[in-house]
Amino acid sequence: MNLDMDIKENIEKHGWQFQFVFDAKGENPDFSYSIGFEESFGHPEVMIFGLKRETMHTVLADLAHDIKKGSFFKPNVRIKDVISGGFDVLFKPLKKDKYPEYAGIATEYYNKPFRLLVMFWPDKNNILPTDQNCELTVQNEALEIV
Repeated sequence: MNLDMDIKENIEKHGWQFQFVFDAKGENPDFSYSIGFEESFGHPEVMIFGLKRETMHTVLADLAHDIKKGSFFKPNVRIKDVISGGFDVLFKPLKKDKYPEYAGIATEYYNKPFRLLVMFWPDKNNILPTDQNCELTVQNEALEIV
């Protein structure tokens, strides 16, 4: 079975697929993204950097659940109650020239234009990486591609 068929099966069964990307050398933070939010729900795909694989899967699954129920996450707007703990998040569009490098499998699967948002999550003081004085650095790579 080829990769496109596996993705298609997951999208048909669950509405989306979890795509995990890691740096085998360990030099860059891991990241994950959805494939299928656009196709199944008319919502941009979502990418998350710098959390553990299981945590990123849980966040994306929660987002999928919310999107299925009608939520739509707008870019460049600080949003509350997306993740637990009363923390805010911010979604920013991935630069179009970064799609092949960062969302290559989705790019191949869709084989047509699609939207993708990078979700930024805050430090323990609810300061986002897009703001000054954020204590996190694991999302620095993401800041460079939005």
